[in-house]
Amino acid sequence: MGKSRLALHPKKRTLHVLCTGFVFPQVITGGDQLFFDIAPRLPKDIRIVVITPKFTEEYWRDIDKSNIEFRFLPHNPFDHKSNPISIFLSYTIRAWQVYKILRKEPVQTIYSSSDVAYADIWPAYLLRRARPEIKWLGRIYHVLLPPSRRQGNHFVNIIAFRLQRLSFWMMKRRSTTIFALNQKLRKEVMELGFPEDRVEVLGAGIDFEKIHAFRPTRKCPYEVTVLGRIAPVKGIFDTVKIWKKIHAEIPEAQLAWIGGGSENHRKKLNELIEKNSLTDSFHLLGYIDKEEVYNVLRSAKIFLCPDHENGWGLAVCEAMASGLPVVSYNLDIFGGVYIKGYRSVMLYDTDHFADEVIKLLNDETTRKKLAKDAVEQARQFDHQRVIDDLVKYLY
Repeated sequence: MGKSRLALHPKKRTLHVLCTGFVFPQVITGGDQLFFDIAPRLPKDIRIVVITPKFTEEYWRDIDKSNIEFRFLPHNPFDHKSNPISIFLSYTIRAWQVYKILRKEPVQTIYSSSDVAYADIWPAYLLRRARPEIKWLGRIYHVLLPPSRRQGNHFVNIIAFRLQRLSFWMMKRRSTTIFALNQKLRKEVMELGFPEDRVEVLGAGIDFEKIHAFRPTRKCPYEVTVLGRIAPVKGIFDTVKIWKKIHAEIPEAQLAWIGGGSENHRKKLNELIEKNSLTDSFHLLGYIDKEEVYNVLRSAKIFLCPDHENGWGLAVCEAMASGLPVVSYNLDIFGGVYIKGYRSVMLYDTDHFADEVIKLLNDETTRKKLAKDAVEQARQFDHQRVIDDLVKYLY
């Protein structure tokens, strides 16, 4: 069956994309979103085979699939469960499912969408052992913080840290090319022992013109917005502290958090919002479609990036393209990837974070100048640059 498929495309390069890191329906990471965006823009002489869970089928509904085929992974008993053991078991089952598919396919090049999802890494590692002629392109978005510096369950953080290091070991041993999102990250992974001659920089991009030209269909009542998963490393609990101080100074201001997450994290966040009497000004919008995301961004005045770790910041770039200045922690991407259009403070310094937001809300002149810088910054990132660089490694 696999040979016949290849025979139908004698001149085409085939790219097998492992896109398995989804934990919950309608919760999409930046790495997965990046491939959704670039897949339909890849040259049509590249045959793309996407291996992904069945429940992600709806994500591709409005994407040009003229040169894309799918191998959907069947549902397993641990899908959609938020406890760490279930997530581990779900990923492990997917890894075996992916490997069984790849063994039957005429694989030329594998692209791993994630450096954390084992089913994006382990099957590629195993297949390269049996078929070393295959190319394996790996992606690294960021290096997880040590468990002692990461919010959330300490035991879970230890396991996540060790599993990422296991993935790194596999990539070092058998991947043909490893893509780091930026030069700082490239230097960081080489300090972890990655071979210099196989680590390249492949950034990320957005559809700048589409986002920047978007005209909102309605006005949303939020001055401040956040776009990201509901998870401790995304700063969900910090944001409550930050917003409490802002709300005391500017009680009429409204904040919208766009994005979904586990029921456990949502429950804890809701309890914290209620405990701090912020239910009328701190709004959890969950997963919403792109048009509504852009409506919210276009209506806001400031974008918050309370992340504790981030490899590139797709949401940051989309916010900047929408004309929003950004307030963030001083992650490497600020000063590395993004040079202007933002204000940053020391990690975990929620008081100064709130102060920066208050200043910008009260100073329209500075806010507009920063917004202009943000647009100019976002203009430098475009999908086509990423695609042109990626394609070089496929032929």
